[in-house]
Amino acid sequence: MMSGQDDAWRQRQEWIESITGLRDGDAISEHDREILYREYDRMQQSVQEAMHAMAPEYARRVREDGKESADEWIHARTHELGVENGRRLRQELKELSFADELELDGPAR
Repeated sequence: MMSGQDDAWRQRQEWIESITGLRDGDAISEHDREILYREYDRMQQSVQEAMHAMAPEYARRVREDGKESADEWIHARTHELGVENGRRLRQELKELSFADELELDGPAR
C-alpha cells in the first residue's frame, strides 16, 4: 500500500515529467517552467501546513461534537484553503508567457 508521502512524491514526479515535456517541446519557456514548479511546490506545502495545523482542532471536534460535525468543519476549512490557493495561483499564472491564452479572470470550473 502506498503512503500519502509516496503518493505525493509520485504526483510531483508526474507533474515534473509533464512540465519537462512541455519545455522540451518548446511549448513553454524556461521562465514558465520555473513558475509552474514553484507554484506546485508552494501549493503542496500550503496544503500540508494547513492540514497539519487543523489536525488538533479536528481531533477535538471529533471528540466533542462527533465525526460528522468535525468532517463538515474540515470540509469548510479545506474549501476555503482551495479558494485561496486558486486565487493566488491565478495571480501567479499571469506571469506565464502564454497567460493571454488562459481564462484566468473567469469563474473557477
